[in-house]
Amino acid sequence: MRDTARAFAVTTAALALGLSACSAGGTADGRPVQQAVPDAGEKTGKTGKPAGPVTLKYWTFSPPADALKRAITAFEQANPGIEVELRTFDEAGYRERLPEALDGDEALDVVGLHIPTMTRAVANRLRPVEDWKDKVSGDWVEGLDEGAVEQTGKAAKDGKLYSVPMGSSGGAVMYYNAALLSELGESFPETAADLESIVMRVKKEIPDLRPVVFSGEPRRQEELLFTVASQTHPTLSDDLLAGDKPWNGPEMVSALTAYRSLFDRGVLAKSGLALKGDRPAELFRDGKALFLVDGSGRSPMLSASYRKTGKISVKKVGAGPFPTILPGAEHAVRSTPEVGLAVPKGSKHVAEAAALIEFLTAGDGVSGWAGDLAMIPSREDFRPASSVFAASESKDGYAAIEELVRDGDSLNVPDEVFLKRAEGDAILDVAHGRTTAKKAADLLQKEWSRGQ
Repeated sequence: MRDTARAFAVTTAALALGLSACSAGGTADGRPVQQAVPDAGEKTGKTGKPAGPVTLKYWTFSPPADALKRAITAFEQANPGIEVELRTFDEAGYRERLPEALDGDEALDVVGLHIPTMTRAVANRLRPVEDWKDKVSGDWVEGLDEGAVEQTGKAAKDGKLYSVPMGSSGGAVMYYNAALLSELGESFPETAADLESIVMRVKKEIPDLRPVVFSGEPRRQEELLFTVASQTHPTLSDDLLAGDKPWNGPEMVSALTAYRSLFDRGVLAKSGLALKGDRPAELFRDGKALFLVDGSGRSPMLSASYRKTGKISVKKVGAGPFPTILPGAEHAVRSTPEVGLAVPKGSKHVAEAAALIEFLTAGDGVSGWAGDLAMIPSREDFRPASSVFAASESKDGYAAIEELVRDGDSLNVPDEVFLKRAEGDAILDVAHGRTTAKKAADLLQKEWSRGQ
């Protein structure tokens, strides 16, 4: 499907620096239940299951606790001999806390990882998936997105799979005020020329409305640049990070030129580069912008539940790919497996941990946590129920994002050290018109060579 080995190895190295184990019956979707197989040496009763109740200690940073609790409740109901003790952390604190816990006395059974940035740091404290996946019957890992599983394996230095991906994300994509776009009699823009036409019309007819909002932070602009690049050269980002193509090659110069054209033509306002953090999404949610450019992580705006909790004023939210820039280009995003579930070496309940992981990644538990739409689930046959979406435009938009993320050919993961040292400033200088695409590309190649 995708050959991401070289780039994932380079990128994660740089980042390192900086079931359903059910009782008799079937699952809710009619698939046969998966039965946990106890570890050799585990104390078991006559049924072959562990004697007495088992409590699994599960630490993670994502998905949100409320969503996970719904899935865990369903798991516990299907497995009355197993209880799950969930503890969630903010991502930044978790990166420091998890390695300490795995080295200490915490008897953890299941841990969540941010696959690109955490795998190498803790892989030596984890059991390879190959060692425990068969403790749940059936080829359940085969039902997960092949690309996500492959990328997860490449996150480790030895190429082994140490966690099972729950879901993936990608970007940049474009969200839109569907009701207002319909009132204008416009369709979702497929090309930059289509978007430019709508932007010029909004500036003239609704001067108080921002046509397009986006974050000017270097990471978000890097994401946009390589979304544009992926439309004509799908593996460019991976090739650059692997050292297989120079940063000042024709592909990168072309991508930077196309990227700058968005600002030179007024499709994206240079003043918008001053927006940071949640401010662009806030403006969009308040109905003060027609389009929002952001990652797929903003997809909860497409859900019905978000309308109740997210203080969203926009009547209908739709989504789609960022418009193509150059002739012959195709819609694309870079994508990355986000959250993986792993079994630490210190777990005393490996079979039960495997059952929980199967339930949350390939089983009925997916429907419990995936309703907020924050990730594209790795389970290939999973589709959110229609009731999850706030409008038909939302459902169609999510389907479009899902297709883009599953087909992503490059990883949506920069070299954080290089981004902070040189890449971020160079990209923003191009957007502001302070330098040319060629000069920026030459600078990037020089700084990349110096850093290596």
